[in-house]
Amino acid sequence: MWTLEISNIAGIRDGEPTVEPGINAVQASNWQGKTSLVTALRTVLGGSVTPATLTDGAEEGHVRLQTQEQAYERTLRRTGETVLADGQPYLTDEREQAIAELFAFLDERNRIRTAVREGEDLTPYLVEPLEQEDIENKIAQLKAERKTVRSELDRAQQAAEKLPAKTDVINRLESELAELEAEADTLEGDTDESGDQTELRSELTRARREREQASQRVNRLEGKIESLEAQISDKESELEELTVSEEPDLPETLEEKQSTLRDIDQEIETLEALYNATKQVLDQGHLDIVADVERRIDSDYLTCWVCGTETTRDDIEAQMDGLSEAISDRREQRSELRTTVSELQERKRELTQQRRRKQSLEDGLSELRTNLADSREELTQAKEELEERTDRVETLEGKVQETDTRRKSLDQEIARTETKLERHREERAQLESQAQHREQLQERLDSLSEEIKELRSRRERVIRTARNAFTEALEDVVDKFNPSFERARLKKHVDPDSGRTEQLELIIARDGREISVDALSEGEVELIGLIAALAGHEAFEVGEQVPCILLDDLGGLASEHIHTLVTYLEPRTEYLVTTAYPEAGEFDGRVLSPDNWVVVSDRADQPT
Repeated sequence: MWTLEISNIAGIRDGEPTVEPGINAVQASNWQGKTSLVTALRTVLGGSVTPATLTDGAEEGHVRLQTQEQAYERTLRRTGETVLADGQPYLTDEREQAIAELFAFLDERNRIRTAVREGEDLTPYLVEPLEQEDIENKIAQLKAERKTVRSELDRAQQAAEKLPAKTDVINRLESELAELEAEADTLEGDTDESGDQTELRSELTRARREREQASQRVNRLEGKIESLEAQISDKESELEELTVSEEPDLPETLEEKQSTLRDIDQEIETLEALYNATKQVLDQGHLDIVADVERRIDSDYLTCWVCGTETTRDDIEAQMDGLSEAISDRREQRSELRTTVSELQERKRELTQQRRRKQSLEDGLSELRTNLADSREELTQAKEELEERTDRVETLEGKVQETDTRRKSLDQEIARTETKLERHREERAQLESQAQHREQLQERLDSLSEEIKELRSRRERVIRTARNAFTEALEDVVDKFNPSFERARLKKHVDPDSGRTEQLELIIARDGREISVDALSEGEVELIGLIAALAGHEAFEVGEQVPCILLDDLGGLASEHIHTLVTYLEPRTEYLVTTAYPEAGEFDGRVLSPDNWVVVSDRADQPT
């Protein structure tokens, strides 16, 4: 069971309702806090906050949620005309918050329900969470890794191909060395010298071998040092030319602009909703429904259905013009802010790339300089060793007066052959080490390609899943709700060049022909909007991330249809919370009564 503590949220000043697994129906008449409870839940779960979320006139408010495992809380504070939220909500991941807003919080603020009412394209809303997954960047990273793995695999394959030839070279060198040593032994056995002379010659042979090896070691180290110095010079030049700008205020500026943009979006949504609702009342001649109208020659006089003051139709239309201007002004502000935010984001990416490149250069330089220092120290030791070996050879040559020319040649050839043989054996060991990783590298390469393929097709798979879910749900709707239309589907419009789905058009059929949303009843429109949101709920597996579905603003549905809808949705979520009027009848679940809550309408001096 969930326990809520609500203070100054929308129309609830104070309340401690509980929510149990399954169906939770908030039943009450108008102004008793039904919608406010849904607002409190969406707030503590991680939904967006608007100025209206905080009770009018209150400076602070909060919602606390105690589950069996953990407590969550969001505190609201009014700052000027905005409301800021602090604390830890249930959903902390931005993507989870986004899919909850679109596919689990099915109240009057749900953008998919609004899009269906307005006949808008549903595609941007159904794929919006994909934008937060940064699929293109993930693909780029996987491609870079795949390129590296492919290069390693190519090197491993090349190593495997070189192994037979390398083994042949080693076998040939071993044969040559055996022949040279055999000839040297023969020469040694043919000499008619004393034991001392034989020992001197053997010692001289060893000294020459050691000198040759020391000389080759010095040459290798000098070449290595020259290469390291060139690499260091290149990296130092690149690092010197690299300029990394310092803009410490950039993240705060970007966050501030993004926050301002979100606030303007909410203001536009609120103003448009108010404007459209009032315009519908005026344009469709529904004044008599919401107020008592006295028609006179000069104008229609009535009592405002919102504030209760006396007014005229002309005054209301004048206010509508003001609302329209306010909406236009905010749209212009939003366009400018979007441009600014895009520029700041691009600048932030550039600075990040510069810093990463600088760090990479600095790390590389540090490693190269350490390697260079070690190599120079090793070269110094190698030169000292070579000098010692040279002195030793010269000393031994001075002692051995008679030197066999052939013996010298053999000693040198044996030393060179041994050095070559050692080098080739080391190279073969390296090739074998590289070649043995081919299978692992191929498996990783295949895995990366499959990941890239999956990411590339994710958008279309989400759209396909959403369309299928919408179609299946609509079939259930036709069976369970018996609407005036017999079929509805999301028609896919594909870009012929890229093969990418550009738009999902809502197609509704009645009596074998297509009709528009305007031809449906209010309840049917709301029903389709809810099913469209549930299609996204299925496509993004929202039930595994968001444990509840919130329902509100179901006034267009008949009581029996609300019961049918609630029963239809219950298996899809752990917690289902819906609002309903008392005349909707009893629900098969927990009924939440606002009798113990303190709501705004409880105050006698508080206008409704």
